[in-house]
Amino acid sequence: MQIERQTRLQNLRERVRQISVFGKAAFVLVLVFLIVSACTIGGFTGAGRSYYMAADSNVVFYLDYQEGAKLDRVYLNVGSIYDEVGKDVSVEFRYASKSSSSTPTFSSSTLGTVKLGNVYVSDAEDTKGTNYDWVKVFDLTESGKSLSTSYSLIRLTVKTEMLVNEVVFVDTEGNIIPAYLTEKSVKTFFTDAQWPYYRDLFTRNDHTKEYGKSGDPTRLTDAQDNYADGNTAYTDFTQDEKYTLMQIDDILLGKMVVEGTFHSQTDFGPFSVLLPMLGTLIFGMSPFGLRIFSVLCAAAMIVFVYLLGKRLFKSSGFGFMFACFAALGGLALTVGRLGFAYSMIALFAVAAYYFMFRFYEDGISKERPVKSAANVLISGIFFAFAFATDPKAVFALIGLAALFVVGWVRVYREGKAELSSVRKMALDKNAAAKSEEDMLKNLQESERQERLIRMESGYSSRILWLFFFVSFVAATVLITILSAIPSYFTYVKLYETNPAVPTIGIFGIVWAAVKDSFTLANTTAFTSANAVNPFGWFLSLKGATLFSSSNESVYIAMNAQMNLALAITSLIGLIFTTIYVILYFATGKKNSAYASAHTPRILNAYFLLLAGLVTSLLQYLFVGGTSAADSLLFSVFYAGFAVLMFYTAYVHDTGVRKKLFGVPMNTTLKVMTGVCTVYALIFVLTIPMLFGIPIAPLAAKICFGWTTFLSNGIYRP
Repeated sequence: MQIERQTRLQNLRERVRQISVFGKAAFVLVLVFLIVSACTIGGFTGAGRSYYMAADSNVVFYLDYQEGAKLDRVYLNVGSIYDEVGKDVSVEFRYASKSSSSTPTFSSSTLGTVKLGNVYVSDAEDTKGTNYDWVKVFDLTESGKSLSTSYSLIRLTVKTEMLVNEVVFVDTEGNIIPAYLTEKSVKTFFTDAQWPYYRDLFTRNDHTKEYGKSGDPTRLTDAQDNYADGNTAYTDFTQDEKYTLMQIDDILLGKMVVEGTFHSQTDFGPFSVLLPMLGTLIFGMSPFGLRIFSVLCAAAMIVFVYLLGKRLFKSSGFGFMFACFAALGGLALTVGRLGFAYSMIALFAVAAYYFMFRFYEDGISKERPVKSAANVLISGIFFAFAFATDPKAVFALIGLAALFVVGWVRVYREGKAELSSVRKMALDKNAAAKSEEDMLKNLQESERQERLIRMESGYSSRILWLFFFVSFVAATVLITILSAIPSYFTYVKLYETNPAVPTIGIFGIVWAAVKDSFTLANTTAFTSANAVNPFGWFLSLKGATLFSSSNESVYIAMNAQMNLALAITSLIGLIFTTIYVILYFATGKKNSAYASAHTPRILNAYFLLLAGLVTSLLQYLFVGGTSAADSLLFSVFYAGFAVLMFYTAYVHDTGVRKKLFGVPMNTTLKVMTGVCTVYALIFVLTIPMLFGIPIAPLAAKICFGWTTFLSNGIYRP
């Protein structure tokens, strides 16, 4: 056993030694990206489970004041609001005393009515905040008010149907005041004479018979220690994320039908909500819980970008450059760290292209046809997840299918060439044969080999096409339907005329959800300001603001934007490599002056990157309302053209290579170093907007206000 362990350890050490310097650097890059992102995506201060409240309903709290400390602040966290997006809704807080043995009279003079925005705040100045964020609805000390500890009854009334996640009462000492809502928990605070007048207040809090677990009032106080002050992307959700949160709420509600206006995440497919929901189930309905799986997907995407680049350029160094551009190019650190589907889509699409390119390059092995054909199967499964995450990713099938067909044709031609070789060999043998008997034996052997080749080629071809249809068709349908099952009742409420009596089957419901994803309907306060035609992505024409809580003295915003210098270089790279490819084909291909030993590799990289670029552009070209936030996958392939340009120039640079710090430096490498330094400088300057770090408005204008050609009105202070 000890010897076996030592052997395994030696094998592991040998494998590690075989990893190139750039391979190890790529590992460090992914690790740093993962750690930094996980530490900056937000806290664990999430609200508890949701309590359903119908329109014009109320719930009563009993406050157990501690050591005479008065009420100071009230925090409220609500979930889905079943009204129009952007509309302000009212909630009312009243208070009463239990000092007399009579029916309590609730007053609102010290507390009163507050307004909340649904997804985003309107222009109303008195709107306190929005759903899913911790909102400090009252601060009595700050407003110069006071509430006696004799007022132990607080009644919350909602005017609009909604889910309430948590209500927290904090005293003047900064301690949480214990709050009780059930008949059993409050009875001990009343005398036998008082109890008959107050019992019904708390009996009516319990709606478990009508609404199930969503009617349990204890849900309003199950995360009291999690309230948070602050108004940053670390403590609050972005407006886009709130649609994901609404769908999670909808899934947890089950088949319960609400009466108001119903909203959910419809810009993506059914799988898009499952990983964020898993995060919230593990870590709570908190920024960290919602975003952690997006970070994991973004990190995994960078791994596949490195592997793809390494295979495209046959260089771990250029693969590392490709991974750096994907990780630090601007979008992976913004939309890739937030709780929506962009990083998932990018991961699945890049992985699908990687495995299909492996098949395209390696073909199929005669010795292990199933194992080598598994590249097609794995590619198709990744595509299936990409489609289930966002049906608009169906355009990726164009590039993947083209790679598959070209790879299959290559396998087919190899079989034909092998047949021709066998026949030629038989003819050569017969030409040298001394008897008819020898000629007959040669022909029989040739026919036997031909049958074997045809059988092997036919088997390989059938395996390839079987894996293609199983993964790209059957698995896509199956994964999409299975991932829609948790959201079935959500889709019923969205697409059925009468959700209480559904008439559309599961396939019809899923098809309705798939069609709906081709229209970007989830609006935010930034939607119109961020809007830009996808062709604007080529120049990073307009950045997209995802979060903003700026004021005159401080700039706090999270902006999604591809590194401006990288975008311009990528455009130059696209033009440069396109001209190179055109000249290569126009001047004689292999006999062209532009042909070299590196040309096949350059052509492979060019056409794969072009396929990824075009299909990711088509994904959003016709849907309308797109912004820079939608361009994560596009930016990955787009940045690849900058890498391809550097690679093409580098391998054809025959200049003298002088060593710098032990590294041979030709002219191209020196230029690359200078350009990458510019990328790094812009990256450092844009860190505040990538992570939503508070900064002075003037500093924001100097650092990154100039990095977009068009301003959305928020990007530039």
